Amino acid sequence: MQTLKGRTCIFAGASGGDGVEALKALLAGGMNVAMMTHQPAQAQRLLDEIEAMNLPGKCIAVQDGKSQNPPIPDAEVFRQVAERFGSIDVVITNTGGDGFEDSIDSVEEDQLIKEVGMLMGGSYHMLKTALPYLRKSAAPRVIFMTTVEGVRGGRLESFANAVAKGAVVGLMRNCAARLASEKINVNCIQKGAISRIPHPARPGEPPFKDMNALLPYIPQGRMGTAEDLAGAICFLASEESAYVTGTVLDLSGGLSLV
Repeated sequence: MQTLKGRTCIFAGASGGDGVEALKALLAGGMNVAMMTHQPAQAQRLLDEIEAMNLPGKCIAVQDGKSQNPPIPDAEVFRQVAERFGSIDVVITNTGGDGFEDSIDSVEEDQLIKEVGMLMGGSYHMLKTALPYLRKSAAPRVIFMTTVEGVRGGRLESFANAVAKGAVVGLMRNCAARLASEKINVNCIQKGAISRIPHPARPGEPPFKDMNALLPYIPQGRMGTAEDLAGAICFLASEESAYVTGTVLDLSGGLSLV
């Protein structure tokens, strides 16, 4: 039994992609969740769906400070969440997709730096903003997302996405080492090919990397599911993961072994 009840999570990337089932699982376990989203209309539809499910945890949607009108500091957004629920105990960053079809030849330096800034920089920003609350939590947890090739390198995933996700691993390990004495656990989930709600590319953008192309390389012979991800997130968010920090949890069906 995973202990989630009565605690509060700020979850970036919960309102779409592969994060929706994890959101529902946390709520089903009694955790309160603030979805950090750039898609308020989509988040509201999800909130309506969740309300009808009558789950024990409470859920709200918040936008980052820059997206609000007028803009406010993200520290104020986090303060409002803590005031609403009484604490912030868990931070989850699940932003970014599977990356675009690209190559070393096609990616410009500024594109690569932008991707690293979004994925690694965004993860760091959320951890840093939450630190005052995590330091007061009885069971503080931080969960970042990486990929198989972000950890080991390779040529099957999106190049820019893999490089940026590799930077997230470095961030996780250094933060875990520096925060371990404060009992703040920082971990990563290493995703393989996880099925997700499709996100259409914007006009002028290259197509997203098709993760189904990885299926022949997965020893278990199937794509990962959003439910698989939900189980991993709930474990790392739970009080039972108290002695787990600085770890990359492999959620790839064996893809990392190939």
